[in-house]
Amino acid sequence: MLNARLNWNLKEKPFDESPLSALRQQTTYSGAFLKLCIQRGLDTEEKLNAFLNPTDKVFHDPFLMHDMEKAVNRIRRAIEKGETIVVYGDYDADGITSTTILVEAIEVLGGNVSFYLPNRFKDGYGPNTTVFQKLVEEGTELIITCDNGVSGHEAIEIAMKADVDVIITDHHELPEKLPNAYCVIHPRHPEGNYPFADLSGAGVALKVIAALFERVPYEFMDVAAIGTVSDLVSLTDENRWIVLQGIQALKNTERIGLHLLFEKAGVSVDSVDEDTIGFVIGPRLNALGRLGDASPGVELLMSFDEDQLMSLVETIQQTNAKRQEIVSTIYESAVQKVAQWESLPDVIVLYDENWHEGVLGIVASRIVEQTGRPTILLHFDKATGIAKGSGRSIEALHLFEALSHCAADLLKFGGHKMAAGMSLSTDKIPDFSESINKYAQTFHAEILKGDSIQVDDILELGDVTLDFLKEVNLLRPFGTDNPKPVFGFDRIPAANVKQIGTDQKHLKLMLQSGSDSLDVIGFNKGGLAEHLDGQPAISAIGELSINTWRDISKPQLQLKDVKVDTVQYFDFRQSKFDTKSLSHMNSVYLFFNNKFFEKMSEHLPTESVAVLLESDDIIPDFSEDLTNLVILDCPTDLDNLETFLKNHPFNNYYIYAYPVDLIQIQGMPTKEVFARVYKYLYSKKDIAIKEKLDELSAFLKIDKNLLVFVIQVFLEAKFVTIDYGVLNPVPSPPKQVLMETEVYKKRYKKIQSEKMFIYSSFADLSIWLKK
Repeated sequence: MLNARLNWNLKEKPFDESPLSALRQQTTYSGAFLKLCIQRGLDTEEKLNAFLNPTDKVFHDPFLMHDMEKAVNRIRRAIEKGETIVVYGDYDADGITSTTILVEAIEVLGGNVSFYLPNRFKDGYGPNTTVFQKLVEEGTELIITCDNGVSGHEAIEIAMKADVDVIITDHHELPEKLPNAYCVIHPRHPEGNYPFADLSGAGVALKVIAALFERVPYEFMDVAAIGTVSDLVSLTDENRWIVLQGIQALKNTERIGLHLLFEKAGVSVDSVDEDTIGFVIGPRLNALGRLGDASPGVELLMSFDEDQLMSLVETIQQTNAKRQEIVSTIYESAVQKVAQWESLPDVIVLYDENWHEGVLGIVASRIVEQTGRPTILLHFDKATGIAKGSGRSIEALHLFEALSHCAADLLKFGGHKMAAGMSLSTDKIPDFSESINKYAQTFHAEILKGDSIQVDDILELGDVTLDFLKEVNLLRPFGTDNPKPVFGFDRIPAANVKQIGTDQKHLKLMLQSGSDSLDVIGFNKGGLAEHLDGQPAISAIGELSINTWRDISKPQLQLKDVKVDTVQYFDFRQSKFDTKSLSHMNSVYLFFNNKFFEKMSEHLPTESVAVLLESDDIIPDFSEDLTNLVILDCPTDLDNLETFLKNHPFNNYYIYAYPVDLIQIQGMPTKEVFARVYKYLYSKKDIAIKEKLDELSAFLKIDKNLLVFVIQVFLEAKFVTIDYGVLNPVPSPPKQVLMETEVYKKRYKKIQSEKMFIYSSFADLSIWLKK
């Protein structure tokens, strides 16, 4: 049995037959696609056409923003007078792109403009007082912030008091009191009347330029799309239109830097889409600011010097590779720390002085994905005694509210439900960890359930056609508030299951039912292969796409999660011990050989226990939450094991049955062997059995271990006595059926167990286990 990692929530169908029937009559789209559209609120022909074929009418009037006219007039005056203008941006992809838009546009209009991107580690986020003071001293006459500013009271006050006007353009959460700036351009300004609240920083910059140019600035759509997608803002309304325009612009961009970046990253310009932005361009721009100076990102987008750009692209590639390496190293370190715990807390809090502060959010996301627990990772500096870090959460725990509850332990924090950043004194970390976990206890049950995923629809394999997927692609670009559809497939056989990739960490298989089939790829899910291979039916959810290889296009499912509802049995039987057998989490390890038990029981993984099965009436207690059984060495008594299995059901059975002390080859002695040994022993007296055992074995031509067993049977039957190592026959022994002795029955049962667990087919063994 393989439990789903996520909670699968099938969307209620918020439609009835009337709108569906109407849309089927009014359009040529398939029923499956129309159901998907209706679920997203596109339940009339008008709404559907407006979404699938948006026009520039959705690009709202920029002057609806509060103070836009005032900002535009001030920028025009600065351009006309030749004033020194500085655009103060941010170090992420949204900050880089919004800076590019403003600087490039003002240059086109003839302005004397430059830019400054703060350093994450030296300047921090937002307006920095030292930097603003320096800008004032250098003769700056107008500062325009982008993708930041609404929380920069002190720095902005310094500039304004020095008669340097500051225009804030921002999209982040508004504080109760706004800075005393010349003007604040923000889509959610309380005194504004802007109809769409969720622009990115690049989107706000684009609106400023639209107001300056008094037209839609199509030439900046490529850059605006990068910022919009990278900042994970809502891909609805005008954001969706901006990204649609931007993707087309990227396919025809004249920005040499982007062409060189695509080439270096192995991206075909014709295939550019929102995924290209989200997984290729955005991460590379973000990597610059995560590890150091983000300014090369602006130069990449603005420069036309090919030699300079080739060097910049190489720098960006190297920085991104370094970022990936750092993330991987920290992830492995964090996983090792988690593995040392006996059980997982509701909120994971980890810290290390060697971790790089700039990538902790990425690593925290991976730990959340692996464990299903909200995670906070911190870097601490011994010199300052300050720890800084990032957290990522799940639906069950509102991270910002949790941090607010722990504010007494923190120096500074900010964020939202799913992500946050914080700083605190290093010596406060233990108190903070205890405090946030105490707060999380209220949500313990929900946290244990894991994160949720919305499943749009359960499909049959026959529903998945290239035509259907082309229809689904009409809903692109996908992103926040317009997610890629997640489709489910219920209890379908899996075929051709295999692990792929250089390190075998990815999964590939095929869902197959009758003549219908669907290729499935599961990135970083290679470890699930053993659960899926040969199963009569599995259930899977994922995102559908069109995969083209050598000009052949086929539907493909990118696996999000998978489950198997039936109990599973895994054949790992082999003669040599493999350390991988000690890696099963949440398991009962069943032992039968005492020496092997003592040797191995100390090396089991977290949340697993060792049980030595010596009889059917003495079973150590263990938690019912342990869902897996690992039979590590070969059982010695099928009756005892059968009683154990009847009383303790499990979801998964991993059979190793290491042959620790096999006797099958020796077998059971025949009556002739018993008679021969008895005849010899009865004819002798005072045999020093230990000293004479090898000699006696050779003389009688009986395996020494088998001879020992025969003597043990005679001893229990009172045919012989052994006193102080000296064996003597009993002159008139009692009548005894040798096969009724406990020694004989124990050996017989051990041989039967070995036949079942070592020498039988796994099909036969599985049948026995299932009974």
